[in-house]
Amino acid sequence: MDEGRILPHESARDGPSAARRARQPRSAAAELSAQLAAGNLQGALALLNARTRFRFTGVYAVEGKVLRNVELYDRENPTLTVGGGVCPIDESYCSFIAATGCAFATGDSRADDRLFAHAKRDSVLSYAGVPIRLASGCVVGTLCHYDGRPRFVTSDELGLLEEIAPAFAASLGQRAPRADA
Repeated sequence: MDEGRILPHESARDGPSAARRARQPRSAAAELSAQLAAGNLQGALALLNARTRFRFTGVYAVEGKVLRNVELYDRENPTLTVGGGVCPIDESYCSFIAATGCAFATGDSRADDRLFAHAKRDSVLSYAGVPIRLASGCVVGTLCHYDGRPRFVTSDELGLLEEIAPAFAASLGQRAPRADA
């Protein structure tokens, strides 16, 4: 079992092809970092999203009891730029990350007992997210994939999200510790 993570409830519904896509080389982190260094947050989210079958990939700021959408990539509407929306944090799976400081994932929320009474259980069926932190370790946001359909969540994908999350701190106007620090 991986320490420091809330491990995913994996759904076999997406089959082995999703797992094969997620085993792409780690050079993806370098490509993502280059997109972010060029100020292309939407492009970086599109690259992350292309590695998966999830419909959405986003960056969210944790602001007390509120979750603010910083940027969202929608696979079905890739030219749509969405940001700025807010919701109560406890109505999002990002709340688990904010509360624990750990990655959180579910392949099918309807089969996940941790989500039995969660507000989004029947609408956000799959989720994979990691914390974005300040240098102090304080969680200031999340980087996540999600979908209205069950999706297979791999530990490789969570690993890449954890590796690249510090680079997304600038999109929140914060500095996070480097992954190699």
